[in-house]
Amino acid sequence: MTIILLLLGFTVGEKIEYEARYSFLNLGTMTLEVRDTITYNDVPCYHIMSVLRSASGLRLLFSIDDTIEVYTSRDGLMPYVYRERINESGYQRARDLFFDRDSLYVSYDDTNKISITAETRDLLSFWYYLRTVPLTEGDTFTVDIHSAGENHRIECRVEQREQVKTRYADFEAILVSPRTEGKGIFGARGGMEMWYSVDGRLPVQIRASMKMGSVLFRLKDVTN
Repeated sequence: MTIILLLLGFTVGEKIEYEARYSFLNLGTMTLEVRDTITYNDVPCYHIMSVLRSASGLRLLFSIDDTIEVYTSRDGLMPYVYRERINESGYQRARDLFFDRDSLYVSYDDTNKISITAETRDLLSFWYYLRTVPLTEGDTFTVDIHSAGENHRIECRVEQREQVKTRYADFEAILVSPRTEGKGIFGARGGMEMWYSVDGRLPVQIRASMKMGSVLFRLKDVTN
């Protein structure tokens, strides 16, 4: 499949809120936000942020307060800086990744360097990238993703159209299923499914599968 970028389906200031559910249990919320535009190393970039927070009623059992930020080029949505701040029930991690698009490596906190391809993305900008490419039922295309110190070649299968009901609205959506071989980020017992609205290419539902089951993120609100 030849990738042709579409007109962007989002603007600066867009904020998408999801409710996170595990079966009947409300786990909390996730927000995706295009916060601003900046210039990084003379490259015009979007500043995109993801925030995942657990429901207040569950914090005696577990707490989650995770923030991920990425500076990604406005032309092509290629990441230059990726930052994550993880705070989960007392476990904390801060990690900064710098993507050198000229020398083709990603460095961790300016130290450890790992080679990448010219098209390597991060997980957060990958979600937005899928809003900019044609999604035709039955097509398959590949995307290179770097995550947690490893490079992955992701096979994205464009599945069937489905009706998705959310608290915000009902949508005709198309399902995209990314997969990797073996124990990759979307392989073995892990996995992800993403539903994008046919009209406007909005990510209206995301299902993340894990060993214990799956968490469903369903669109709750959109503001601009």
